[in-house]
Order: sequence, then structure tokens, then C-alpha cells
Amino acid sequence: MFIDEFIHFVLSVAIGLVVGKLTGNFWAVPLAIASGFFLDADHLIDYFIHRGWKFNINDFFSGKHFDDSGKVYVFFHGFEFAIILIVLSLIFPNLGWLFFSLGFANLFHLFYDTFCNGAVWPTYFLTFRIAKNFDHKKLWIKNEK
Repeated sequence: MFIDEFIHFVLSVAIGLVVGKLTGNFWAVPLAIASGFFLDADHLIDYFIHRGWKFNINDFFSGKHFDDSGKVYVFFHGFEFAIILIVLSLIFPNLGWLFFSLGFANLFHLFYDTFCNGAVWPTYFLTFRIAKNFDHKKLWIKNEK
């Protein structure tokens, strides 16, 4: 999981720098980090729902709480959010740097997760997870039957 977080961080910084260079506004970098790296803070919600308020960092980073609970919520992981942010950048071009930075960092985070976590491709749509009742077995390829 640490290597994944490192990659999320590097991708976010890179996207922020590209957006900053293209728009001349380098506030895009911290926004991209917020959207592409800190997005994983929602894993804490899943952890606390299943494990309660007792926190063990090794247990958390193992990700076993997803298997043990049988549920994957990760409420902030949703292609819907990335799409909305990118559309907003087109609707409000004067704030394009802000929405592009947030939207593309989020989008690349989700692409990485989709391809590297063995997810069924629509798993990172929040609406898909809701339709599947957040059932871990219906969301990952290794669990398909």
C-alpha cells in the first residue's frame, strides 16, 4: 500500500505541475495533491466502520478490513466526481486551473486504482458500488465467479 500512496503522490504532483505550467497558476499543485493523494483518506471511513475506533496502523495498511467486512465503501472514490470537476472546468474557464487540477488528479488516481487493484472496471464509480451494495465479492476480478 505504501508504494501505491507514493505513486498517487507523484502522479498528483505531476498533474499539478502540468496544469500549473499550462495555466500559470501553480496553486494547482496543492489542489492536485489534495484530490489525487489525500483522496485515500476515505479508506479510514471503511476501516472505522468495520473495526470501530480502535486503530492499528499495520492492520489499516494491510487492507484486511475490506476482506473481513465484505464491504468496500470508499465514498470519495468515484469517477462521477472526476467527470463533474472536469466539466466544471469547461463551464467556468476562469477557474479551469482549479477544476482541471482537482479533476485530473482524481481521474488518474482512479485509473491507477482500477488497473492496479484488480477491480472490475466500473468498481470506481460510486453508483456502481451502491448498485452492488458495496459487496467486496462483486467488485473485484479475483472474486468473480
